Amino acid sequence: MAEVTSAARRTGPLMKLGLLAVFLIGVFLIARWTPLGAYLTREGILQFIDWLSVHPWAPVIFVALYAAATALAVPGTILTFAGGAVFGFWWGTLLNMLAANIGANAAFLLARTFGRDGVRTLMGDDSRALEKLDNVVTRHGFQGLLTLRLIPLVPFNALNFGSGLMPLTWRTYAVATLIGIVPGTAIYTFFANSLLEGSREASSQALVNVFIAGGLLVLLSFLPAILKRLGVRLPGMRAILLLLALSAAAPGAAAQQPRTASGLPDHAPFTAVLTSVVTDAGVDYAALAADPSTLDRYIAELEATDPAAVAGAPRDERLAFWINAYNACMLKRVVSHYPIRPARGLLGITNAATGRPANSVWQIGDIFTGAHCPVAGKERSQDEIEHEIIRPLGDPRIHFAINCAAISCPPLIREAYRAEMLEEQLDARVMAFVGDPAQFGVDASGGRPTVRVNVLLDWFNEDFGGHDGVRAFLARYVGGAVREALEDPDARLVFIDYDWTLNDIPR
Repeated sequence: MAEVTSAARRTGPLMKLGLLAVFLIGVFLIARWTPLGAYLTREGILQFIDWLSVHPWAPVIFVALYAAATALAVPGTILTFAGGAVFGFWWGTLLNMLAANIGANAAFLLARTFGRDGVRTLMGDDSRALEKLDNVVTRHGFQGLLTLRLIPLVPFNALNFGSGLMPLTWRTYAVATLIGIVPGTAIYTFFANSLLEGSREASSQALVNVFIAGGLLVLLSFLPAILKRLGVRLPGMRAILLLLALSAAAPGAAAQQPRTASGLPDHAPFTAVLTSVVTDAGVDYAALAADPSTLDRYIAELEATDPAAVAGAPRDERLAFWINAYNACMLKRVVSHYPIRPARGLLGITNAATGRPANSVWQIGDIFTGAHCPVAGKERSQDEIEHEIIRPLGDPRIHFAINCAAISCPPLIREAYRAEMLEEQLDARVMAFVGDPAQFGVDASGGRPTVRVNVLLDWFNEDFGGHDGVRAFLARYVGGAVREALEDPDARLVFIDYDWTLNDIPR
């Protein structure tokens, strides 16, 4: 009986999904193979515009046809042009927006009613891709959809039906659509109106309007690249990239990024980033800023990681996860502001008064305290990751692994930290530290030994058990006279000043 009930639960949603598919295919075939298809050609549209322009019920007919076409997934761009050509810019924009909103909401409700349950049934209730989509849409649905409406990365009709399959509320969808389609609708309407006026009268102003409208269309098409070049970030863009990636991966698990048995992401993509930009001389931030796509994908995987999976993972997996998250988020923070310029205003005055270099992360506002990086379900700051998550795990070696993008900070390595190699990796970082004269050194020539060490270990000396603990800790990684000096209770501990200059490669 339970099997029958389960089958019935699957059959109903799948039948609805099938009806939706048959319906949309039928609309396509009718438009393609019946006389109605003639009206979707260039000549048919021109005839329709001529007929509509003299009809007394033109606005009502236009809105009804546009809304119906949008609801049936018929491309609406040509109808937007028709609205501008028939009604002019102001009335055309208003009617285009009204019709587009009605049709978009109808398409959303159609997909929600007939498609969503069927898609979930096909993917399975335990689908990891489905879980990721639900989590991301719940957190970023409005911002992500608004940005996709403002910047046409996804076709209008595809977004209408796709949104209906996701866990967006109708109110969220309707408001984001209402606001987001305003710029694009206005530009397309203006272009159509300008083009028509330019063909009717060869006045200089009409021709100028055509060129302006064409320029605006080009600008709209290249807006994502322009914003990236200018360093402008719209809200929700990260969520959009994740949504698109997850949507593409949803049909099968083979397209998903590998994860450990604990549900934490594979860190291989971050290794690829580090291998390509980390050198002995520093980090090639210019190269990373030119192509941050792999880093963005990795951070998207960090964002989609279930917090419960992180909390329940073995300690070494958790520690590797958060060290990599700190380093990846710091890289992203730098490249989002690269090249770094001196800050202005109060921050600029503070930096000048404290002697912070003009080319340092301190020129970025709230560099350590601002919640900027999405990891395990929420936006986090560098300080939160370091002080509230990593340090309480109780391993002082993390201070040789996390990197704050400064010359004096223990450098990044060319691979991500991994649970199965974590002990060796952390010990290797301490060994590299004590072997670097810029970080550590001992002078026993004056009778009383002097131990010089990066001031970083003074800032966090409590993690080592105080200053005596710092010396005892470092003594485990050296031998001979250096070890004897560290174990000498009379040895002086001198801290090396910290250089906050960005750890960029020399240029």
